[in-house]
Amino acid sequence: MVMVGESGHILIRDAEGEISQSKVPVDLLLTALHFVDSQQGWAVGHDGVILHSADAGRTWTKQLDGSQISPLLLERAQAEVARLEEASSAALHDEDMTAALDNAYFALDDAKASAASGPSRPLLDVWFRNVNEGWAVGAYGMIVHTKDGGRNWDYASALVNPDRLHLNTVLGLPDGTLLVAGEGGNLYRSEDDGAHWLPAQQLSQASLYKLMQLADGRLIAFGFGGTLLSSQDQGKTWKSIKTPASIGLYGGRQLVDGSLVLSGQGGVLLYSRDAEHFRLWQGTEIGSFMGIEQINGGLLGLAGNSGLKIISLDTVKEQLQ
Repeated sequence: MVMVGESGHILIRDAEGEISQSKVPVDLLLTALHFVDSQQGWAVGHDGVILHSADAGRTWTKQLDGSQISPLLLERAQAEVARLEEASSAALHDEDMTAALDNAYFALDDAKASAASGPSRPLLDVWFRNVNEGWAVGAYGMIVHTKDGGRNWDYASALVNPDRLHLNTVLGLPDGTLLVAGEGGNLYRSEDDGAHWLPAQQLSQASLYKLMQLADGRLIAFGFGGTLLSSQDQGKTWKSIKTPASIGLYGGRQLVDGSLVLSGQGGVLLYSRDAEHFRLWQGTEIGSFMGIEQINGGLLGLAGNSGLKIISLDTVKEQLQ
């Protein structure tokens, strides 16, 4: 298990259960990580930081931070203003063009303010298709993309998010579909690895924190207030699934037997055999479980406010409500 958290903590739990701190070049809050294989992984966090490990998480190097992201934002905002000013000069009475130009001016002012204030935009999730290509998303509509394993990153400007809503989670599918979800229940979908994006879908009023794909190809999205949705057509359409508790859902894992466990606020787990009907397990923790992993078949590792908690899967099943 590899876990990220506060103050630059990246912890590794080995096969014998021993936990050690990795060598990490930052002391910031780290929010998410993704491994493409047993060795290559990326972690993201506050101040726009992106870290990379090539040795299964034992050591990490910094690839990007907010001081490098700000010039990317500023360059993109300046180019967009120039493009729209030229276009609007040929369409003086086009209200949509005027609105787009106003949004572009606002984005430029925002980019200038961000550059002046230093690195301050948290990244909240990261996903890589392979060892070369990946995306990271975060607060205020931040989305960056790399094609060379993170040696160089570009701001992914094709995603239309004029209100700069937070982007909380990113997930790619085997067919090249790329999904991003976040604040206000919005889902952004691209069918060509982010080159072009379809208009945003608002799946719910509640913010979405996580996207997952199950072994049978189904997608699930979950988040604030027990919000849970599923899709069977690569994210084109979604249906709501009833949950037994209106608590924030933050992490999830499909177990080796195909059952699904979601972790969330107040030490709660939701368990389902079919990803349709869920039962509740209430722990003694007062904090939240942000992530979950299956260990050696019969154990669950739960990471959250109180660190790492190891619990028997049989115990969870016996105490389901």
